[in-house]
Amino acid sequence: MNIINDIAAMSNVSCSVYSTNNKSKNWFNANGVKIFRFASIYQNSLLRYWCYFKFNCSCLLFLLLKRPQAIIAFETYSILPLYIYSKFFKHIISIIHYHEYISQQEISKGSAYTKFLNKLEIKLYKTCHYISQTNVERQTLFLNDYKFIDVRKMLINPNFPPKNWYEFAQTNKKNNDTGVIKLVHVGAISLSTMYTKEIVNWVIAQNGKYVIDFYTDNITTNATLFFKNINNKNVNLLSGINYFSLPQTLIHYDIGVTLYNGHIPNYIFNVPNKVLEYIACGLQVWYSKDLISTKKFTEINAINGCFEIDFNKNISCSCNENHFFNANINYYNLMSNS
Repeated sequence: MNIINDIAAMSNVSCSVYSTNNKSKNWFNANGVKIFRFASIYQNSLLRYWCYFKFNCSCLLFLLLKRPQAIIAFETYSILPLYIYSKFFKHIISIIHYHEYISQQEISKGSAYTKFLNKLEIKLYKTCHYISQTNVERQTLFLNDYKFIDVRKMLINPNFPPKNWYEFAQTNKKNNDTGVIKLVHVGAISLSTMYTKEIVNWVIAQNGKYVIDFYTDNITTNATLFFKNINNKNVNLLSGINYFSLPQTLIHYDIGVTLYNGHIPNYIFNVPNKVLEYIACGLQVWYSKDLISTKKFTEINAINGCFEIDFNKNISCSCNENHFFNANINYYNLMSNS
């Protein structure tokens, strides 16, 4: 969404977006950008593959009609239309962006369809103009998997939120003087891939010194049952928030938590969106000690207010609870220059 908005701001570029349909809502729009959504993703495998078929055919048809000069494909599932189109129009600028890192082990355990798409990807790697990952560690893993790729094609594209989030927080965030520390988690919730139980049980044990709010529209069944069985006013499960409305909500919290437990390399070598968004909105950040890339990111860029937490033990942090907001000019400069 941020890339699309940045492209929309360019006066000399005409942009169209081809994506799938969200069954519950399609709230994102960008000025001057036409967004076409084909099919919806379902859990049922037959319906899911019907969605893939409709997406690929519709997307390819629109590419042939529009004849774009440049194409950005996001992730493996967008590869097929680009692959076919580039066979006919070799002059196009082709860019492949990965917001996730998928290891060779995971690919080997994937479906026949994803293995087929991966074979097409490998062919495109030899001819495309650029390939981007979100951080240096993921880029290194990727190049180790595909040693034939020319390193000069590689780009690092972190998913920074809009710069005005930081400016908004600078103006509107106030220090918390209530005596109750407010934690927030935004995004998907799982019991198996996150330290959800650990942080909830810890907050409850603090007897009102801390509260935590979870905002999500993506929660596993067993996590839903877990929250239903909690009867504590200091733990709240709330509906998801429109992405571009996040700053108005986040500025009312003190600490943003990121709970991934690093069950696959994609998470170990990840700087989650929410870490960047929490920092931009003036929150301190608690992140799992399993997130190696997050620790490196905060250290290399001298980002203040981020703390590595061992959620398996008695959770504690040396952060200054009397002054949470730090006007982090290093982060602002990092966003401005990206």
